[in-house]
Amino acid sequence: MDPSHNLMGSLDHVTASYTSTSPARPAHKVTAAHRADQLAAWVAFSLDEPSALKSLQDAAEELRDIPELPAVLPRVADAAMELLDAEFGNIQFVDPRDDSLVLVTQSGFGDEFLDHFAVVHDSHSVCGRAARQGAQAVTPDVRDDHGLTPHQGVFRASGVRSVQSTPLVDHTGRLLGMISTHMSQPGRPSDQDLQIMELYGQLAGEVIARHLIVPDTAGHPHNGTVLDRRRPLLEQTASTNGVTQWVYRVDEPYGPGGCRTYGIHPDQWRGRITTDHPDHDAEYAAALVARDLRAEWNIHRTGEARPVHIHVWRGWEGTHQDAAFTMEIQPDLNGHRHRAVDPA
Repeated sequence: MDPSHNLMGSLDHVTASYTSTSPARPAHKVTAAHRADQLAAWVAFSLDEPSALKSLQDAAEELRDIPELPAVLPRVADAAMELLDAEFGNIQFVDPRDDSLVLVTQSGFGDEFLDHFAVVHDSHSVCGRAARQGAQAVTPDVRDDHGLTPHQGVFRASGVRSVQSTPLVDHTGRLLGMISTHMSQPGRPSDQDLQIMELYGQLAGEVIARHLIVPDTAGHPHNGTVLDRRRPLLEQTASTNGVTQWVYRVDEPYGPGGCRTYGIHPDQWRGRITTDHPDHDAEYAAALVARDLRAEWNIHRTGEARPVHIHVWRGWEGTHQDAAFTMEIQPDLNGHRHRAVDPA
């Protein structure tokens, strides 16, 4: 896909809106219940389809190496179309000033479609429903959907029969926009393909958020969250200029009422995570470690895996009681899927 598929005027407008809108304005967010469902989906998917999950994570890593947002978006749209074998695709951003959806990237559409869907206020459109609900929306046949009556002429002219829209969200659940794919034939993607698309929307959303929410670091692709387990634990910490260093440790039960650091090597599952945005909190840091743990369990399956606790502290390691956040991870024990809970 060529970068010219970005609609630069719209992209510049929405990006400027993110940086200029008062922070007092409430952010449109995915519900906590749906975020819990998303986490459960990550856990289940990592067990059922470890190779597909690895591919998604690799795709997200490639996005993180791209320094400019205009180069990121076509790659995201291209990957989404490939994932669902779609013929058309587009990305919209939420304009934080009025919650409209602004078209910023497209592939395969003509001027009539682009003009019609340049700015969407219609909550009955497929993308509008997904934005209103904070969840994926699918229409197997646009001609059977009465809510899409105002758009039927454009769909016919563009050759669109089926649509899916997936939210692009950051790690806090804030809705950044929508990624939609379109097919010329009626039909619904498989549940597995839709789940993969939803997970990709989360990964891509986290990458996009770094450009929208922290625009002054856009030229530095590795600024933002850095997970480095090899960094010495007692390295000098800092919490200035918006940078926060979280210290994490993964413990496993050991002996009567005791615990020990998880893993064969003492420092393998203890280290630092450096963040540069205030929304990147202790829960976010724990989620990053949990993702690595799930990948580790999938790659090195063992019947000896036991439940572990992820503890996160601000700045330096403390006691379990003064941790900023603690998460329990259950591995695949006796055929049951592992789950993540906050024991607090």
